[in-house]
Amino acid sequence: MIYECPSGHISFSKDNLNICGKEGCGKATVIISPIDIKWFYKIQETGLCIDRTDLYKIIEDPNMPKDVKKQI
Repeated sequence: MIYECPSGHISFSKDNLNICGKEGCGKATVIISPIDIKWFYKIQETGLCIDRTDLYKIIEDPNMPKDVKKQI
């Protein structure tokens, strides 16, 4: 699923996250999408957390499959 905290951190996780996945954040999260993007687990087995402002960097990554880009 895709989660977001009030600080603008986006977490992609297969686990239920009550707290932001960004190291040192610790704020509560809300689900912004029920989609499970398994491609992110190739980068990090437990999921991935990025700043919302950096989301475009992942989308522009040439190694990311086009179908994954559409899901995001």
